[in-house]
Amino acid sequence: MKTPFPILAALLPLWFACCKSEPTEEEEQTLAPPEVVPELTENRISEVPSSLLTAASKSKINWQPWSPDVLDHAQRSQRLILAMIASPRYPDCFKTLEALDKSTSLCNRINQSFVPVLADLDLNRETSLIAYHLSSLQGNNISFPFLMVLSPDGNPVSWHSLYYTSDRDVYGFFDNTIEVIKRMWEDRDYVTRDSASKAETRKANLPEPDEPVTEPGEQRRMYEDSVRQILSGYDPDIATMANSGGLFPLGVLDLLTVVSCDPEIDESQRAKATEILDNYVPTLIGSAMVDPLDGGIQSARKGSSWNIVLGQRDCATQARAVRTFARMHQLHEVPGTLETAVNAARFAESRFQTPDGMFSLTSKPSSFSEKDWLWKIDQVSSVLSEEEFAVWKSYSELKAIGNLPSESDPSRNYFRLNSLYAGRSPEEVAEATGFEIGKVRTLIESGRKKLLKAREDRVPSPSSDPLPSALASFRMISSYASLYAATGEAEWLENAINLGKACRAHFLKSRFLNERPDAEAEGMSDGRAFTYAIAVQAGLDLGDVTLEDEWNLWAHDLTTLLSEHFVSDDGRLLEVRSVSSVMDIDIENRVMVFDDSTAGLVRTNLQRLNALGFQTHPGLRPWLSPTPAISRFPIIYTDSIVASSLFWNHVSLRVGPDSPTTLVDEIRRLPLQLFIRRTDDGTGVRTITPEGDEKTLNDLEALKSLSNGL
Repeated sequence: MKTPFPILAALLPLWFACCKSEPTEEEEQTLAPPEVVPELTENRISEVPSSLLTAASKSKINWQPWSPDVLDHAQRSQRLILAMIASPRYPDCFKTLEALDKSTSLCNRINQSFVPVLADLDLNRETSLIAYHLSSLQGNNISFPFLMVLSPDGNPVSWHSLYYTSDRDVYGFFDNTIEVIKRMWEDRDYVTRDSASKAETRKANLPEPDEPVTEPGEQRRMYEDSVRQILSGYDPDIATMANSGGLFPLGVLDLLTVVSCDPEIDESQRAKATEILDNYVPTLIGSAMVDPLDGGIQSARKGSSWNIVLGQRDCATQARAVRTFARMHQLHEVPGTLETAVNAARFAESRFQTPDGMFSLTSKPSSFSEKDWLWKIDQVSSVLSEEEFAVWKSYSELKAIGNLPSESDPSRNYFRLNSLYAGRSPEEVAEATGFEIGKVRTLIESGRKKLLKAREDRVPSPSSDPLPSALASFRMISSYASLYAATGEAEWLENAINLGKACRAHFLKSRFLNERPDAEAEGMSDGRAFTYAIAVQAGLDLGDVTLEDEWNLWAHDLTTLLSEHFVSDDGRLLEVRSVSSVMDIDIENRVMVFDDSTAGLVRTNLQRLNALGFQTHPGLRPWLSPTPAISRFPIIYTDSIVASSLFWNHVSLRVGPDSPTTLVDEIRRLPLQLFIRRTDDGTGVRTITPEGDEKTLNDLEALKSLSNGL
């Protein structure tokens, strides 16, 4: 934690103002006396598809779920809401919650003074967007856990990111904050009115809904301008992309893959995208971001080096990476991408698959830190044979002083520590060690198993979460579908179909999508717009690889639900249904802050549905067009840029019932998204260009030519 004072500084002006504003006798009479609300006397974080919340269900703090019920509890008890936004993907969240639980007195003070609410930002995605929005208003970077103090009406009173450094700092922060807030709340009427007024001002200043751009020439110009900006941000000397941040850059990789095979874009731009893929991707998959021991993919790095990782891995990152690398393998054949995709899928199965065959989003919370992924050179040598050590020393460029460059560790926190990564190819290792290439591969594999066991003995991996998540499970459907398209192996197709059926049966017991299986949708676990968009993508991917139209129809039905319940009267794409909303603030997820954006996914899905022949619901028609913002700072709009390119960069295929089986099988294995396929009652196989031109596809050679031409 940097200091407890920023939140206090934000609260004190309001406190002093409160002291100057004594409530009138009439105002005092309008305040009903506080009630003893039974729900606030117990911890109500029940079993949900969130490892963080499940762990917190044993807390001494009477945590309440993030749902509209908390507003009623706050109004009846006349308490402020103390909402902590967290996720098991951020280590500081678990450390902070653990520290709070160690102090019985602090837990009691929180229980007696507030309506304490704990929200998992992955389950209640709008909370992360609200936190990002509020932080940006003060010019601060977002960090989690994030603390919000809300009025009983759900309006922000104060907010601040928490930075864990020690338990003592946590106690100091909450001790001081609670005292300031309690004094401030002595003038409840003023605080309530002031927070409502400021909330209305913030709502009025939200960005206007994007204006559709319908003129084809302008759409094309925006797309090309955005692509040029992103391509110019690549630095070949250090193999990094400007402004891409510390998350694994899957959005950028998706865009580069699409650009490299866009026949309509300038040849020099295609060549540059191809060159970047050929250099950037090997750097990424040869770094510690792709764990050489278990194949799992890290979601984020620490600092500027891809070899210092945060050590937090989740199912969504694995599934996204599988889909990205499998398509890249098909469309561009970058070495190592298919192996990376398969290993990430296997890792997801081993770490996140639940007993019923679905998937959890994260493992149970743990205090695993980035240093737990680093090794002293004698730790490596002590578990390997002499030959294995020689190979791994070359493979990961291990050194006695550590293999992390000083510029990525200026404070020398990691001096004499090494990161394990596939820094050199087996061929390069063979040349350096003098071993035959076959022996090198054998020694890499035997050493990998020993090092993995040694790491597990030293710092055991977080235990698995048995609770399935709709978001994670739908993501994995797409990953399986992409692996089938890339390999043709029946196992992946069977996995995709079985998981698709399970998800449709368990997460849609009622009309609406629920994040937890076999239950009615309720405030906390009611499916957010992002989960709907991921489910639609999964349905369309299944339609592609099975050519069974039921999946396309199901995807269209979900999109109709999205248009009817997640679009506001003024055209905003809402993240949460109004019946499940806690805060009255319509923030659209247009940019890729933490993951894909909801807007980018919806745009891509609509382009695919449109190419399949489905009509777009009027409420979502504006989202068929790209937005002016994509060319202003395109690195955070890569998913929307990809969506805009699909308007002209795709091939539609219609497969008649008399089509040859061998041809149909190959059509099902075409790369996802760029080849949009569907059965119909026509004769043979027909291709349809975005301009509407139709041709008959007669044989495998013609299909291969079509695929190569994209």
